[in-house]
Amino acid sequence: MNIPALNPRRSAQRHPLSKLVALLAASCLVSSSLAHGATSAEAPSSDPVAAEFPYQYFPENIPDASVAKYFPQSWHTYAANPERNAVFTLPGDAPELLRKGVAWKFGGAGSIPLDGPALDNNFSTTAYNIGMPVGVSVVNGVVYAGDDNGYTYALNALNGKLIWAHYGWNMTMSNPLVVDGRVFVSTGNAYFNYANTMLYVKGKRPTRGPGLNSMYALDAKTGKKLWVYHFPGEAMPTAVYDQGFLYIGTGDGHMYKLDAVTGKLIFSTDLGSFVSMSSPVLAGDYLYLGGTDPNYFYAVNKETGAIVWKMTIPKLVATGIGDCTPAYAGGLVIQEATVDTGNKAKPVANVLLALNAASGKIMWQQQFGSGPVPPAMKTATPMIAGEKVFEGSPVTGDYSAFDLKTGRELWRVHLGAQIRSGAAVADGVAYVPYKSGDIAAIRVADGTLLAKKHLGGAFGPSSPVIVGGTLYVSNIYGWVIAIPLSDIIH
Repeated sequence: MNIPALNPRRSAQRHPLSKLVALLAASCLVSSSLAHGATSAEAPSSDPVAAEFPYQYFPENIPDASVAKYFPQSWHTYAANPERNAVFTLPGDAPELLRKGVAWKFGGAGSIPLDGPALDNNFSTTAYNIGMPVGVSVVNGVVYAGDDNGYTYALNALNGKLIWAHYGWNMTMSNPLVVDGRVFVSTGNAYFNYANTMLYVKGKRPTRGPGLNSMYALDAKTGKKLWVYHFPGEAMPTAVYDQGFLYIGTGDGHMYKLDAVTGKLIFSTDLGSFVSMSSPVLAGDYLYLGGTDPNYFYAVNKETGAIVWKMTIPKLVATGIGDCTPAYAGGLVIQEATVDTGNKAKPVANVLLALNAASGKIMWQQQFGSGPVPPAMKTATPMIAGEKVFEGSPVTGDYSAFDLKTGRELWRVHLGAQIRSGAAVADGVAYVPYKSGDIAAIRVADGTLLAKKHLGGAFGPSSPVIVGGTLYVSNIYGWVIAIPLSDIIH
């Protein structure tokens, strides 16, 4: 087990939660003084508040290049590809260690025991303070993880040792993107301040995400800041990188296009609804993402920023269609939404939609079972593999496979606890993390539940990554875990 103290000089004197209190206070103070837009690389600072959250760098933990070359070499989008199936096979000459898989655990600052209760017995409080809810990126022998305590970590993928830690002054609830020696990290939070709450009450348009909402470009080797761009609203979703540009939807209801080298704004498109956790998927010239209040799903031209089409469905509730990160394959965009059932005992259900990417027309839809309103995020991340769509329900705890073209349900497995994550499909097996702290292994041919492996803690919308024989996943207790696939299916 590897649990480094991120500030060794003060770790014995201050409980991690006291740092979180300082973080929240500091975020409010700093955000009021920083201008909107990009700023250049960080300079030395004597700010005593910043000193509480120091930049960390341990070059001795960088993986050897002879092994790192067998890992993915870039990460352009959430879960690595438009299908959202982050699985990477190894070439024939890969070391046996990578084939068999490695095992380690890394606890970030403020992490709590995997075998213990959530903070205040509340999973939302835990996720929004110390969690790593949305999964990791694995590039060139390094695991990159964003933490809701404000840190982005770079870890040696073979042993979990900390290479660097960068502090971002807000929640880091995204996959770090890694391209050409740069790491791109977006930050924000899910809250509305008083002024924006009053705007909503008056029927006016609010902005979600008080505090410092940013896109950072960091040096992949050292974690040093190269530039930062500040948004008016939260930037919680994962961005998309394409041909030198970054695209992201934010809590102020816009999609932004930034130059990835300089951080310069290219354009912003007013969507009209704020983007909750819908990380855009790119297919051809169009970007697809969901927005909330009003609830619409959008296609946006990446070159011009024009909204090509938007669509909605009746009875959308809560964050509706704006929480889900879509997947794409074969001309279809797959998106999940939450709808009102009209049943007081079981008021909500999840609906899976397949949309024509060119027109937004619904090609098929499937409604899951109804149930109580789940806390926090109310949709799961769809994943596509082998002409099948795999999707879970946070409402019922069911996990299902559908035919990509027709929408016909192929099988369904009841896992019992809420499911918000995507899956990773390798060698005919779907690996699915879910709220109980377990990973289910399901045979994709017929839906047979092959195994359940209890890792502890709880999993939110954390899509797993498989490289060779290792599965990498993060959870809302503040941990990154590497586990051999052979330990899940014995």
